[in-house]
Amino acid sequence: MSLQLKQVDVLIIGAGLAGVTVALHLPETYRILLVSKRDVTSSNSDLAQGGIASSYLEPSSLDHAHDTLVASKMTAQADRVVTLVEDGRGVVSEMERFGVAFDRDESGYKIGREGAHGKHRIYHVGGDETGRHVMTALRERLPQNVEVMEHVLIDGLTKTGGRVVGATGFQGDERIHIQAGAVVLATGGIGGLVDWTSNCRAVTGDGLVLASAAGAELSNLTEIQFHPTLLAVETPHLVTEALRGAGAELVDEDGCHVMRHHPLGSLAPRDEVAAVLTRHCGPVYLDTSRVKDIAARFPKLWATCQAERIDVARIPVRPGLHFHMGGVRVDETGSTGVAGLYAVGEVADTGVHGMNRLASNSLLECWVFGKRVAASVRLEERPFTVTEVTAYELSKEAFQAYRRRLGNWLTISPEFGEMRSFLENTQQLARTKHVTRQLAERTLQLEAGRILARAFMRMEEFHEQNVTARTAHTISN
Repeated sequence: MSLQLKQVDVLIIGAGLAGVTVALHLPETYRILLVSKRDVTSSNSDLAQGGIASSYLEPSSLDHAHDTLVASKMTAQADRVVTLVEDGRGVVSEMERFGVAFDRDESGYKIGREGAHGKHRIYHVGGDETGRHVMTALRERLPQNVEVMEHVLIDGLTKTGGRVVGATGFQGDERIHIQAGAVVLATGGIGGLVDWTSNCRAVTGDGLVLASAAGAELSNLTEIQFHPTLLAVETPHLVTEALRGAGAELVDEDGCHVMRHHPLGSLAPRDEVAAVLTRHCGPVYLDTSRVKDIAARFPKLWATCQAERIDVARIPVRPGLHFHMGGVRVDETGSTGVAGLYAVGEVADTGVHGMNRLASNSLLECWVFGKRVAASVRLEERPFTVTEVTAYELSKEAFQAYRRRLGNWLTISPEFGEMRSFLENTQQLARTKHVTRQLAERTLQLEAGRILARAFMRMEEFHEQNVTARTAHTISN
């Protein structure tokens, strides 16, 4: 197996909006390497449908802050929320300067509304394909000092004298060592660990494993958001919350509104809607009869329904794993507390979401805190020493069996017996020094599962009683 050596100023692991934002705002004198585990477009940012929340046209950001805190059940950190929404007031004009063209009509911006928002403040690009259009525009503006490498799996961070000085991994099947003055984790969340998810399958919690092994603290790992409306077909697809903001209602088989008990109806916070739909007996549909111009406003959804032969007027939905509020604990600048290591985006626990993320605050978080990370990165050159990496020695079939077991308990209603069994069985796995890319990737996924399982087990030890809604926990790990 050949070995590739690279030396850069900043290594950014992850090519979604969080990573790209950091790269766009770092000094152009830096040598920056931006790596993606699969194709550069294999990120949750590229899949984002809902848009970007901003109080850009409001008199102040106070209402946006209020809605964010209320959706979190008042568990988000108030000062971080203020940073998010106040700095986020400029996101529209700032992105426009990088070539992003937000949707407009003859009266100005076409602004939508989503669950738990008291006002219309969601900005879209290309209707329900906001993420794809935003990422295409921003990646085209990456300066020449940013090198983008695809199909790079990072399986370990290297440290010298307590400081992270680079990483090891694979490009394709080739071993690669990267020396860096600073490393930024922008690896996304955990959704790809299970099948029933809105997430890109490449997003499998790698950043949690890398950060933990480097000595960073992980926090609020049990705070996982389940989106209430994934298309209830064999292969899940997200049905954007903007559809409910446009007038769609959640109904049962008889056409009765299943959220009629809630003051916000079908636009209630995601955790509450997901919990109701999980407990509901029988199928649930989105009745879109009141949504005007649905094909033009939601082209991706329209095309998906046509391909799946689903009546777009009555769309079958069910909850699925969507977003991880917990992650690597960071300060307001994205520092992890480990010298040379930063984290941003869904992999980071910035404190802005608490128990439940407000709709369309995720892309906003990537932009706001990505800029702050870029402003705070400090470089330091130290000798590069490679830490030996080992991997679980297991076949594809054995790995798939463990992954299915992980999916059995990583649900909206976690089963502690399944978790305990998963931990006990994976503890017995043998390790090998003869690491291939396939073994490294399988090991990262199982290690992420073990980290999450241990967090849930600790929560049980603290005698948490309400474990039916995965977005309602306050235990820090």
